[in-house]
Amino acid sequence: MKAEGIVTKILSNKYTVSADGEYVEASARGRLKLNPRSVTVGDRVELISESGAFVINKVLPRKNELQRPFVANVDSALIVIAKEPKPDLVLVDKIILNCFKEGVKPVLVYNKCELQEKGELENFKRAYSFLPFIAVSAKERLGLKELEGEVAGKTVCLAGQSAVGKTSLLNAVLSLDLKTDGLSKKIKRGKNTTRHVEIYPALGGNVMDTCGFSMLTLVNMPSDELKYYYEDFLQFADNCKYTGCRHISEPGCGVKDAVRKGILDPGRYERYLQIYNEVADLEKHRY
Repeated sequence: MKAEGIVTKILSNKYTVSADGEYVEASARGRLKLNPRSVTVGDRVELISESGAFVINKVLPRKNELQRPFVANVDSALIVIAKEPKPDLVLVDKIILNCFKEGVKPVLVYNKCELQEKGELENFKRAYSFLPFIAVSAKERLGLKELEGEVAGKTVCLAGQSAVGKTSLLNAVLSLDLKTDGLSKKIKRGKNTTRHVEIYPALGGNVMDTCGFSMLTLVNMPSDELKYYYEDFLQFADNCKYTGCRHISEPGCGVKDAVRKGILDPGRYERYLQIYNEVADLEKHRY
């Protein structure tokens, strides 16, 4: 017996697979266990039955994969930030970079919008004007219809720091009752209550609830390629004096000129320099 399905959860080397409208528990073929990245949530797999048990025999080709959260076959990523904990925008920019490299649509979601201060949302919208931006409140149930529009009929994953409210949003959109936790009152740092990645069917599509995280290793790429994944830079790159301009220290740079004129967000550019240096450092140690 052979069947195809989608891996919806992985816990302790046990794989939950949705196949033909049912959820079954399976193990993985021995060769797939050798590499922990051989099978991930979102993978389409071939199941076989051996001695009355299901076994993942083969992983079908992925259309894409994200590095962290490590998931596969994603249409869009809902990158969740909030007033508290303070947004780590370097982390946000790295997730966006991973999305663009893998052909995943990034959507910026500002949760807990009821806590915003005057002008706060406008600043985020201006810095990330090249992305869809949704202001929501799981607590006050604001902006959920717009959020549902990004979920309907797609496979989406929630990504971001701990305690920004990813699971609360999932509860609000899907009417679930998953465990959530708040911030540490003393240090304003998130508590990670989601311990694994899991797919939930929603609005004709699938939503992946993921663990929160505070660091992200960049994808393996040459440093000179980084600029091509900054969509907000591309229109100004046409004004650069040199064709191979990296927008770092070159004279006559159209991107730096747009920053000086206030057209491009200076914070976004400063984070680009930080990420560029990180990529260049990794590149130097690889060769």
